Amino acid sequence: MSEEAGKALKYAFKLLGYRGRSEKELSSRLRQKGFGASDVAATIDRLKQGGFLDDRALAISLARRAEQVKCLGRVGARMYLRGMGIPKDIVEEALEDYDEASSAGRLIERRRRRAEGVAAPVVRRRLSDQLRRRGHSASTTRNALEAFMKGKGTDEER
Repeated sequence: MSEEAGKALKYAFKLLGYRGRSEKELSSRLRQKGFGASDVAATIDRLKQGGFLDDRALAISLARRAEQVKCLGRVGARMYLRGMGIPKDIVEEALEDYDEASSAGRLIERRRRRAEGVAAPVVRRRLSDQLRRRGHSASTTRNALEAFMKGKGTDEER
């Protein structure tokens, strides 16, 4: 391994120390830093062989984060993973078991306190807007809001 390839590997480990990265993202960052194509390719191969770079494992982890922490809908999660440089086929594979309804319910629960003392139509509109901005489908949004409004015991006319 050349001296430049060694520097590229060291820089790659530094980047991976902050958070997981996709092959595409890591190779892009290495090229931005000024490393040559052959050094980048050698570094990527070495990291893949060592198990430090795995787009499938990263995609599954990011999908879980999108669902449980970011409360994204399926469309939002797809955009999030693609934005992190995960290939399209791996994104679709990672989102096979995605529970959009659970994610929507989690977001509504987080926003519950903000809804106290606010008229039901206003709460419904605000929550609907938040869910849609995060990539939830219309049917998931509708179902989650109906469940919330029933559980809250509000009158739609309030």
